[in-house]
Amino acid sequence: MTITLSSVIIALLAMITIPAAVSALVRRSDRKRPPSTVVGDEAYGVLFTVRSRRWNYLMFRVLGIVFIVVGGFFFLVTLGVLDDPDALGMLLAGVGICLFGILFVYIGVGQKRRRVEAYDAQLLVTPMFRAPRAVGPGAITSIRPTTNRFGGLDIKSKGQRGVITVLAIDAAYPELCAWLEERAPGPWSEFARVFVR
Repeated sequence: MTITLSSVIIALLAMITIPAAVSALVRRSDRKRPPSTVVGDEAYGVLFTVRSRRWNYLMFRVLGIVFIVVGGFFFLVTLGVLDDPDALGMLLAGVGICLFGILFVYIGVGQKRRRVEAYDAQLLVTPMFRAPRAVGPGAITSIRPTTNRFGGLDIKSKGQRGVITVLAIDAAYPELCAWLEERAPGPWSEFARVFVR
């Protein structure tokens, strides 16, 4: 495999332009976010907001950008040596690594968006990639521990698909537990009886 000066220049340009483009796209999507997903501390009447910590979504974004840069480097180097029979494998690897990077950036955007805003009479749940929805304390049917290694709660509500997942490492997690204990005592006491030792 021969690496020429033009391949190195193309790779350096890619290392500069790809992270800049991804960062610009992420910033643009953050600016276009609808007002319903405003951070709860800034919304009127919100008691607290349970959301991912900053390091969580930044980690996904940084990993995504690194994968995109490395995949782009593989892709561009391969373009310089397409006559080599081994180049096809490197080309496919570069494309695959870029796709993983885009996935990580997308997950980072979703992690930043995900939140639960607690009001006196309801929870406003904003999932990673779906529309926000309101859940009243009377609609909560069951509370179970999450199955991930960080711990947390899976809250099931009637009339809605899926669960509301809150991690124990999220900001304001203890406040949500106190809110559930006070406003949804039936499901909370059942959860505490079965799972809290």
